Formats: sequence, C-alpha cells, structure tokens
Amino acid sequence: MKAENIKEHLKLSFIYTAAAAFTPLLQVLIQPVYEGNNRLNAVDFSHLAITELITSLVFAVALYGMGNAIARFYYDHNPQSITYRKMVSSVFSSILLRGVLIGLVAWILRDAIGLLFKQAVLQDFSTYGIACVVAGVGRAINVTAAALFRNEKKVISFVLVSVGLGVFRVGFQLIGLFFFNMSFLGYVYGSAIGAALVSIVILLVIFRKMGLHYDRKQMREINRFARPLMQYSVIVWVLSFADRFIMEGFPTQLGIYNTAVTFAAGITLVLQGLQGANQPEVFRVMKAGIHENQSAIRQYCNILLMQSLLIVFVAILPMMLYLDLFYETAVKQAAGLIPLIMMRSILRTQFVIFSYPAYFLKKTRIFLYLNVIAVIVNLALNYLLIPVYYFYGAIAAGLIADMVMTAGIYVYQKRIVDVHWNHLKTLVYPLATIVFTIIVEIMRIQLGWDYFVSGAIVVVAALGAMGGLYKNEILTFSRRLWKLS
Repeated sequence: MKAENIKEHLKLSFIYTAAAAFTPLLQVLIQPVYEGNNRLNAVDFSHLAITELITSLVFAVALYGMGNAIARFYYDHNPQSITYRKMVSSVFSSILLRGVLIGLVAWILRDAIGLLFKQAVLQDFSTYGIACVVAGVGRAINVTAAALFRNEKKVISFVLVSVGLGVFRVGFQLIGLFFFNMSFLGYVYGSAIGAALVSIVILLVIFRKMGLHYDRKQMREINRFARPLMQYSVIVWVLSFADRFIMEGFPTQLGIYNTAVTFAAGITLVLQGLQGANQPEVFRVMKAGIHENQSAIRQYCNILLMQSLLIVFVAILPMMLYLDLFYETAVKQAAGLIPLIMMRSILRTQFVIFSYPAYFLKKTRIFLYLNVIAVIVNLALNYLLIPVYYFYGAIAAGLIADMVMTAGIYVYQKRIVDVHWNHLKTLVYPLATIVFTIIVEIMRIQLGWDYFVSGAIVVVAALGAMGGLYKNEILTFSRRLWKLS
C-alpha cells in the first residue's frame, strides 16, 4: 500500500469515525442530565432498555440488510446510469414499505406484545410501540444513506446525515423527557420525532435526485443477497438483546447493565465508522484480485484492528470515570462492568475482518447457519446464568456467543479463500487480552479491589503488549506520513 493511500485512508477513517461517533457519544454524554435522585433511576433505565430492544428489532427488519447491499451493489453499476438511480431509489422505497407493514403489525398485536413484559408500565404497548417503530425505521433509512454516501465518497453528505441525526434525536429526547415529567415515554417520542425529521430530509433528497422507483428485477437480486443478512441481523439482535429481555424481571440489575452496555455501544458505533471507512478500500482491492493482493488486504485489516483495539483500550478508563463522577443512583455501578463488556467489541471487529471475503464473494448464507448456533448458545447460557449471576451471567453468555461466531466465520473464510493472516495479531493477541481481562475481574471480586485498579491493570497491560506487537507498523506509518506532511 502506498504512503499516499495510507494517508488518504487514515484521513477518511478519522472523518467517518468522528461523524459516526457523534450521535452515540452525544447520547451518552447527556445521560447525567436526566439521571439522578429526582430524575430517572435504574428502574427507569430498564424501561429505556426495553424500548431500545423493540426499536432495534424494527431497525433490523426494516433495514433488511440494505446498508450492506447498497455498499456491495454500488460496484455493479455506473453511478451515472439509470439502472444505478433505480437501484438506489428502489432500496429506499423498500425500507419505507417494510416500515409501514411493521407499524401495522405492531398496532394489531399491541396487546399481545404488552403481555410479554412483567413490569406494568411496559405492558401498555400502545403508549410507546408505534414511536419505537418510527425510530427504528428512521434509523434504517439513516444507516442506508450513510452507506451510500460513504461509497460515493460524499464526505460532507455523510457528515451532515450523521451529525443531523444526533442533534435532532438527542434534542427531542431532552424536550420529551422534560415535557413528560421525566417519563421514559418522552424519551421514546423524542427519539421518534428526531429520527423521522432526518429521514424525511434524506428521502426527499434521494427521491428528488434518483426518482421514485421500485425496480422488481433489481430488487429480486438485491433481496437474495440481503435476505441472509437480515436473518443474520435478527439473530444478532437476539444475541444483543436476549439478556435484557430475560433481565426485565430484575429492573435495577437491568438498569445498571444496560447503562454499561449503552456506553460500550457508543464505542461500538465508533468502531462501525472505522469499519465503514475500511470496507470500501478492502472491496476495491479485492475487486483487483484477492489472491494477487493479499498483502494489501492484510495491511488494511491490520490497520482496522490496530485502530479498533486502541480505541477500545483508551476508552475504558474515561468511561468508568464519567460514570463514577456524574451518576447519582445505582446506575453508577455500571462503571465496574465496562472493561468486560468492552471485550465484545474486540471479537466483533475480528468477525468483521474475517467476514470481508464472504461479503465480497456474495456468500452471505453462511451468516444464517453460523449464527443460529451462536444464538442457541447465547439463549441457553442467558437462561441458565442470569437468574444466578445477573449481569455477570449476561456478559459471560455474550462473550461465549461472540467467540463462537468469530471462530465459525474464520473457519469458513479459510475454506472459500485462504487469506494468510498474521495470526499473532488477528487471533492470539486479541483473545489473550480478553482472557486476561476476565482473570483480572475475577481477582477484583475475590480480593475486593476498587474497579479503577482492575481497569487500570487491563488498560496498561493491553496497551503495552499492543505497542510491542505493532511497533514496526506504527514506526513505518509515522515515517511515511511525516514525509508526506
């Protein structure tokens, strides 16, 4: 990879990551405004966890893999052609149609859905269900637009979409919370209004430029590609939210756990921004030949893993400190869970890297088969462990399920195309860091350490090992960028 390409790639990675991080980080930073003894407490946060569970399911179904689909099929068209305009318009039309259908189903089944929950305030699904649907569909439109603008390299459009969503969603959440006297309903309605306003602007821009189309022939091929991804997304939703559904009967525990997961999710979205910037570059190299360009593929993926690990480790202590300083209720205990929960981000980055060949070669059916196994493992472990170990049981179930997914996609990738990874960097070091973090957490519980002590041990050890492992890459990139500056 040429130094000029490295510099351009890192610049785009920074821009895309910063824009993608804006909304989740803003979401986290404003939480102390509505958390406190006279505001929302851990039980209220459990209500927010359940509404996010519903919104995320709507998002997965409404999206139907269109973010990945539009990113892949972009390379099959001339961006100036009528078929390209029809493809883009059809993708957004399909999201709207699915959103309407989901809303109708949610309204018809509102009473049955409410009976799934134990807390009385959540059983009245009609008061918040449609708002969750609107927020989920809006998120699907936003993610697809971001994927489109990223591949078209329309950086300003990508930034406007990402920042606009953050400003409108968080702004209306705060308005809703104070208008409804600190009820979770205000939060949900605010999310729906903010997401809807940004989505309307996106759709007006897309349909004005591309026209209003639904090309059945193109959508048949796109849906064949996307169907396994949607199924995979639903399975990932189960992997991500089964723990919160099972913990719904333990509201305080759920509120603490969900707060820690929300903080980690902010970093996850930052990492997704990195992955989004990395994916087009990897696909462009793969288009020139996977076997012929293995060195470049490895280098792009090593950059992604190095950046991701650095963000994870650097973020741990500041997040713990923020929770400890600015939260008043039992939610403050979430600080001690941050190091363990952040380890899932490492496994998910490995999964993305090993998934690139399957996505590019359009072999997406593997994601369904592979993740059915992972979801069975996750559900079984959550059911067995949460009633005994509460949030530690949920964390253990999530880590094990993610390890199953990562191992499975690695084996499959080796079968379809043998990329010669540096196993010390892509497998050994990340997994050793996860095991080390688990051991330190067990020692903290047994020896009664303050959670800042154990967090500091994990961060210092991980960064020290990382500096030694990536020493040559860091020095090489620094020299090249210095020459270009």
